[in-house]
Amino acid sequence: MIGKAIFDNLTDSANPVFIKEMRQYFQNRRMIVVIGGLLLAEFVLTLFFSASLSDTDGTGAGSTFFLLIVTAGALLSILICAVGAEQRFAEERSDKELNYAMLTTLKPSSIILGKLEGSLVMTLCILSLLLPFLAAAYFMRGISVASLLIILYIIPTILLNALLGILAGSFGKRWITVLYFILIVNSAFGIVPMGFGLARELMESAAMDPVFWIMLGVEYFISALGGTLLFLLAVAVIAPPKSNRLLPVKVYLFFLPFITAAIMLTVFLILRRTGSSFTTDFKEVGFFVECMFSTGALLIMLAISLFETPAAGIRVYMKCPRNFLGRLFHFIFSTGFSGSIILSIPILLIPAAMAPFMGFRGPSLVAFFGFMCMLTSVLGTVALSLVLAWRTKLPLPTWIWTIIILVAGTIAPLPFLIDESIDNLPDVSQVLLMVISPVYSLIEMWEGSGTPTREAMIASSGISFVILVFLGPVFVRAFALHHRPSESEAVKPPTPEMLKK
Repeated sequence: MIGKAIFDNLTDSANPVFIKEMRQYFQNRRMIVVIGGLLLAEFVLTLFFSASLSDTDGTGAGSTFFLLIVTAGALLSILICAVGAEQRFAEERSDKELNYAMLTTLKPSSIILGKLEGSLVMTLCILSLLLPFLAAAYFMRGISVASLLIILYIIPTILLNALLGILAGSFGKRWITVLYFILIVNSAFGIVPMGFGLARELMESAAMDPVFWIMLGVEYFISALGGTLLFLLAVAVIAPPKSNRLLPVKVYLFFLPFITAAIMLTVFLILRRTGSSFTTDFKEVGFFVECMFSTGALLIMLAISLFETPAAGIRVYMKCPRNFLGRLFHFIFSTGFSGSIILSIPILLIPAAMAPFMGFRGPSLVAFFGFMCMLTSVLGTVALSLVLAWRTKLPLPTWIWTIIILVAGTIAPLPFLIDESIDNLPDVSQVLLMVISPVYSLIEMWEGSGTPTREAMIASSGISFVILVFLGPVFVRAFALHHRPSESEAVKPPTPEMLKK
């Protein structure tokens, strides 16, 4: 009776979405059949590898069997916790009667967190079913007890896939479900063999080696950063459309490159002060990692802006501060493409500020210029698309205009790349191609040799600046409308004029 009372109290205090998810997991007959099939297959593999010990004397049999068991468990966890969660959530979101995101008083973050908790519990449950077979692999020889720590590398991957599945299912669109399934299938063919080889290398190395734990810490750190972004995006998708749902996403994307830049610079300074031989290598790796984070934050911020209107909605205005400074920050971080474009510019300048501080010279700086040229050309493309979509009032959505312009800029250098005569073009032509084509900018980043890259960066930045100047009146008008309505306007139902704002 005491145990039942404790369980009832735990159930009452737990997230109701988590309770619902666990019931759906264990009441699903297909899941029970799949898990039973996995256990049966693992039992057959155990008998097969046990019988092969007499011929091979255990050489390599334990490690191969161990890797097969771990790989099968990881794939099953992704199938149940990621693909299964995506399927259920997509069905719930597409059906108005099942879409409890619109029928409950729970916060969107509580809904997503409950689904993530269910995926975590199921992941631990499936991995616990593998323990007897992992013990059998140990007694087959060929592995050490420390090899069991490889499971720690698997958990972040499974949870990231689960978050990606929850994000895809939160849209409730069939075509997004198809794209997600294609992504999972294609990733499996590329990631599973690579993960199999990486796991074998980790098994051969000593688990008490500091490199093992450093790599594990880096994986958990990057997974935490990426998982937080996926979580915030999923919360934003299921939040009320007229609310300031993109505020946490924009704040996180804006500060993420600054956080990673501070970490990279701190480690670089510590290594240089201690005179470590790894300083030069870390300078290249750290700068590359920071460029990746900055690029990802910039591109996601720009992608968000393509699906936004110039200004926010009436619910956002109701929370706007009255003082000028608070109103300005609220405008920049609120829903609306004006703030997204403004926030993307400081993100673009973070690697530029790091490059001379970390002592980059010569070819590395030239490659960085090509990288910056590619980003500025993308920024100009998005800004030009916004000009076409919002200033001319054309019926095509903004993202369609962006695809059209990017495709045109990508096709432009193809004739020169096919006959390999790009180097024979004058510098002005190369600069023009780099300005209009991010793809050619990437090619020049890796293969280019210098001066045109710098000139193209200056030209691309200048053109992007001119386009942003053209967008200036849109930003000013959006900021003028971005203020808290008066009390008389707040208590009245929103008028068509207010909704247009």
